[in-house]
Amino acid sequence: MACVVVAVTLLGVGCGADRVTDPARATTCVELVDAGRATAEKVLERLGDRTLADLEGEDPYQPFSGLDPLLEPEVFASRSIELGCGPGELAALACTAYQGISHLARSDVARSYLAPYFAACD
Repeated sequence: MACVVVAVTLLGVGCGADRVTDPARATTCVELVDAGRATAEKVLERLGDRTLADLEGEDPYQPFSGLDPLLEPEVFASRSIELGCGPGELAALACTAYQGISHLARSDVARSYLAPYFAACD
């Protein structure tokens, strides 16, 4: 049975299956992590090479408020519960899914944002 699941997953990827970027559309834990990676890519794009001082200059009391619309923590949390994705499973999947994204982190703030995702790989 596990071989069938792996084969179907690989065939879906190989045939150009649409990438899930919306956590509400995820139907598996893998898709939820893929949506997380898509969100991380948007966050890194928005952060660009801005520093913490730059962000605090925009809003000294809530320097990361501009990222809030992208993050959707409630959607990710509720979807992970609905799908039965445990924190350990999500962390392990993220370790693999987030490989190759670090080059998008162009500032200390961006690298700090990514750090927890790579901590699971240690």
